[in-house]
Amino acid sequence: MTALAIAGTTLSEETARRLARPETWYGPSGTKVTGEAVAAHLQAAAALMARENWDPQPHTSSSRRNLYYALLHTGDDGLGDDDTRHVAERLLGAVLAEATGAPFVDYEAWNHHATRTLEDVLRACRATAAVAREYGPGPITGHPQIEPGQTR
Repeated sequence: MTALAIAGTTLSEETARRLARPETWYGPSGTKVTGEAVAAHLQAAAALMARENWDPQPHTSSSRRNLYYALLHTGDDGLGDDDTRHVAERLLGAVLAEATGAPFVDYEAWNHHATRTLEDVLRACRATAAVAREYGPGPITGHPQIEPGQTR
């Protein structure tokens, strides 16, 4: 069995195959993103949380000091965009599901759990960034253009 061990998390063959599928790497705009771009977005979000010492514990789920807002503000800062954020969120769910053994994990609910620490969140971001680099596409050259009135 081939598996990737990252930060104590081993991806199953099924998850590894799912993450290697091309459709995993498209954002909501229809743009394909690279694994490196997603990893950079995750790392920038983690750096923001670490720099500001965001502690998920003393805040309610309506707090703006959580992983969702870090991913959102990282995009606002030009270190990612909606496409890289969307793919990062999808990957976070997959990596956290592998780590917890659950069939599905909503990364926002995971972030808000009463026992969650900043280090837990940073570790999840680092592990997911490593997965993005391992399974994501490399540099994307050229984009197919559709001329007005043309169909595929």
